[in-house]
Amino acid sequence: MVSPTAVVAAGAAAVLDVIWPVAIFIICRRRMTLAVRNILIGALVFFVFSQVLEKALHIYLLKLNPATAAWLTGSAILYAIYGCLAAGLFEEIGRYLGMRLLVRPTGNPGTAVAYGIGHGGIESILIGALALGQTFVLALMLNAGTLDTALGPSVTPAVLAQLRAGLEQLGVLPVVLGCLERLVSVLVQIGLSLIVWRAVEQRQPSWLVLAIALHAAVDFPAALFQVRWLSMVTTETILMAIGIALAIQYLRYLPTRRETALAFAPAAQMRRRLAAVVSRYQDWCGRDSACWTASSASSTSLPSTASSNSVM
Repeated sequence: MVSPTAVVAAGAAAVLDVIWPVAIFIICRRRMTLAVRNILIGALVFFVFSQVLEKALHIYLLKLNPATAAWLTGSAILYAIYGCLAAGLFEEIGRYLGMRLLVRPTGNPGTAVAYGIGHGGIESILIGALALGQTFVLALMLNAGTLDTALGPSVTPAVLAQLRAGLEQLGVLPVVLGCLERLVSVLVQIGLSLIVWRAVEQRQPSWLVLAIALHAAVDFPAALFQVRWLSMVTTETILMAIGIALAIQYLRYLPTRRETALAFAPAAQMRRRLAAVVSRYQDWCGRDSACWTASSASSTSLPSTASSNSVM
């Protein structure tokens, strides 16, 4: 049986992984222009480059090619370096191409932030929320005694026994730490988007190289955890420190309400002036139309008056 606390934690974490990107969007849209188009492009590019192209490379190098599979899996540190560099190269090059070719600029920092919300948000949903949601459902089925009946026909007894053992060992701490990792990841993706957007705006590839290196460095603790060189607590502590540093940086450079109002003041003033001009033009047209009507009426009445005088 799975601990009820762990079940609740898994369900809450799955919901939080979905709400977190939405919350960032709501907070930031009051301070900058966030285009939904750019958010969707960020999500689409991440899916194509990370979940399709990068995984295709992993399948080839780690499964289909025996030479590279033996070389990469033979050393834990080499395997970790390969995984970090692959993630950095595919995601950051995809981010650069998406920003260079597809996004619609809406001003700084809104363009990059919107893209980062899409990139980090879809990653949080696909990797965090779906996995935790599945764990939550399976744990409920196990506690209700319906797991064997539901999955028995589709999986082997060995797989079912392994799944049951994993669920029974589920604890609150791994769920909470995994959720925090996803939350930090969204902040990291927004930060990397700001860096890559500089590469696009300034046409300087050095910013793209920096983004690739930073992405690989951020992923390195998680890669070391996968090869059991770091504990989960140590890994998540490092990621939490990165997340706190990024959060402080965002709050520091996030435009204040006064700055936002000043930025939009010229546009508001222009709209007011345009409305005044339109109102004056409409008044002028109204008066001109009235004068024209009176003039037309006078001109049409003159011949009849002259005619009456001539008769007399």
